[in-house]
Amino acid sequence: MNIKRTLLNTALVLVTAATLAACGQDAEDNKVEDAMSNTGDAIEQTMDDAGDTLNNAGNAVEDAMTDTGNAVEDTMTDTGNAVEDACEDAKEGMNAKDTDC
Repeated sequence: MNIKRTLLNTALVLVTAATLAACGQDAEDNKVEDAMSNTGDAIEQTMDDAGDTLNNAGNAVEDAMTDTGNAVEDTMTDTGNAVEDACEDAKEGMNAKDTDC
């Protein structure tokens, strides 16, 4: 009877140990899965941030180009007006009948 009880106790201990080991392995697997998931989330956030930064940089370049284009256009208009004024002043100085340029 003692042998039977010892074998049953041993079997019970082995089953309990195996269950605990399996639970411990699941916990380790979960830690690995959690770490991988957190790493994936961090990579995704980094990519989103990089995309936002590039988008903002593109918008800034677009705005700067628009401002530059407007400044060039204003300068060209001012230059054209100055040339026209100088032409008209020269014609007036020569007493031309038509002073329009």
